[in-house]
Amino acid sequence: MKIKAISVLASLLLVLSMTLAGTTALAADNAVPNGRLTSQIDYWYVGDQNITDSAGRLLVWDATIEGAFTGEMKWWFELPPVEDGVFDAGFARFYAARWEIWDAAGRLLLAGESAGKTVFPFGEFPAVADGMWDGHGVVTEAKGKLNPLKGRKMYETGTVIWGTEPTDPFLSGRGMFLIY
Repeated sequence: MKIKAISVLASLLLVLSMTLAGTTALAADNAVPNGRLTSQIDYWYVGDQNITDSAGRLLVWDATIEGAFTGEMKWWFELPPVEDGVFDAGFARFYAARWEIWDAAGRLLLAGESAGKTVFPFGEFPAVADGMWDGHGVVTEAKGKLNPLKGRKMYETGTVIWGTEPTDPFLSGRGMFLIY
């Protein structure tokens, strides 16, 4: 009896260990991390250049991105989805956009859609003070080894600083781009 019970227990442990080994091997094959992918973005306003894409969206922001991704980033804005929201201390400007991340060789790595807002408090000059923006979205295109990121959520946020010198960009800032 004792030998039969030990034999059954050994068989169960063998089957269990084989099941766990298979799961671990599959997880190790994933080339893209499952956690957060965070990058710093430094951006400047280019909306005054009137560059549009084939869908009629206006190129509003250009950026460098460093961290989990390195290269250039662009935001193509659709028509404002809703009117500005005005409140006692300032206003919020809303956006819907396509974002893209390009490598140094000019190849598209990732693209997606996002929507959000920029909040500007009222100030003295130039009528509003520096602002903050943030948005949420999803990865809709991913190339090569980044393909597993397709469908993942993203978050973007940062400052919006008014230029004070003629050589400064009209608007610029630094922020964070996160895929999770």
